[in-house]
Amino acid sequence: MRRYVCLVLALLSGGAGAHPVDEMVQGAYLTLTPGAVQLELDLTPGVQVSAPVLKSLDANADERVTSAEARVFAVRVLAQSTLTLNGAAVRWTVDEVTVPPFQNLKLGSDTIKIYATAKRPDQPGAGTLVYQNRYQPVKSQWTANVFLQPAAGWNYAVTGQSRSNDGRQLAVKYRITRL
Repeated sequence: MRRYVCLVLALLSGGAGAHPVDEMVQGAYLTLTPGAVQLELDLTPGVQVSAPVLKSLDANADERVTSAEARVFAVRVLAQSTLTLNGAAVRWTVDEVTVPPFQNLKLGSDTIKIYATAKRPDQPGAGTLVYQNRYQPVKSQWTANVFLQPAAGWNYAVTGQSRSNDGRQLAVKYRITRL
């Protein structure tokens, strides 16, 4: 019953369907895991700005995105982001790209997901992670968040974080200790 009350309140307050039609929402979700940083980058173009994104994604303009086209797109997008660990630049490796039906993207009603990994030494002590997303084929809204995936024998803790005003950059201080 509580779920339905919350849904009704969200609908009445205008909170539902808040995706902008004239911007692309870019959500970066970084997870510190043993020996790596995993990235899920969600790209949701609004209906009014989907054309340039789709042109870049669908190289042969047949309105069907192949896995090869998706991978090339993901590499281009990730080349416009940076990740530094303790001040040293680290490269992303594309793990997977999920592309919804072309028509959904054209209508601004779905999300491209890019999954990537960057290697990170798992050693005790303090560390810093700085992620910056410079991908902007159209007007965009950015957000970035960090998550922890603890491992047996290790403890991870975020000790501080900051974001740029535009949401493009996330800086995280963390500590790893052996249990």
